[in-house]
Amino acid sequence: MYDHAQRMSRTKQHDRPRMASRRCSRGRLLLLGSGLALLICLLLSACSLYTVRPLNASATTPGGGGGGSQTFDPEAYVNQIWDSRVVPTVVEHAHDAGEVLAALKANQQAAQQRYGHQEGDGPYTFMVKGLGRVVSINTTSRNGTLGLDLPPYDGKADLSLQIGPVILGTAIRDGVGFIHFSQFVNQIQYAQVADALNARAVQVAQRVHPTQLKGKLIQFYGVFALTDPQAILVAPVKLQVEGSGS
Repeated sequence: MYDHAQRMSRTKQHDRPRMASRRCSRGRLLLLGSGLALLICLLLSACSLYTVRPLNASATTPGGGGGGSQTFDPEAYVNQIWDSRVVPTVVEHAHDAGEVLAALKANQQAAQQRYGHQEGDGPYTFMVKGLGRVVSINTTSRNGTLGLDLPPYDGKADLSLQIGPVILGTAIRDGVGFIHFSQFVNQIQYAQVADALNARAVQVAQRVHPTQLKGKLIQFYGVFALTDPQAILVAPVKLQVEGSGS
């Protein structure tokens, strides 16, 4: 009995360190788990999981929604800025089209820096103006165009003026310099604005009855993107047929 009691005592003494070690390990695990939970909370608090927008945001405001909905009306947005900002900007900052084309032919890089504007990593855009003679009318494509001969007139088209019903590209949006992707919620809204601007350009073109203009002089203000130096496509923002007063 005495020997048995001694063995039991030694066993308990031997087990105490192991039990203490286990309790210590559990404590460290609990501490580590608490630390990880705290780290995750801190990381989540640093992230923006949602976007707060004012309840009274207008449908004409990029990213806004009328009536409490998160909808955006690109047509209303463009109607709001067309006469007040788009047209005045192009008219004020447009360079003579013949001068720009000659500069591009001589030194494209220098011309881009002097006359052009680049939005993001897109192509360079140019705001231009001129007095062109209509030498050709193309309505076989939905991207209808007028071929304009610029001074000194030689009977050959120097550029094409887009008349619709489809206008290609995003030259107006990217060229005016005050419409940026960062102003919109997503790429869809940004693309919708380009389409709405092009729709207004079609209205401008159709207002002067372009299919009846062959041989006539037309004062134009517009924007083109340099995607192909051999095919300059100008999107119009203001047109006036010489002698028409329109």
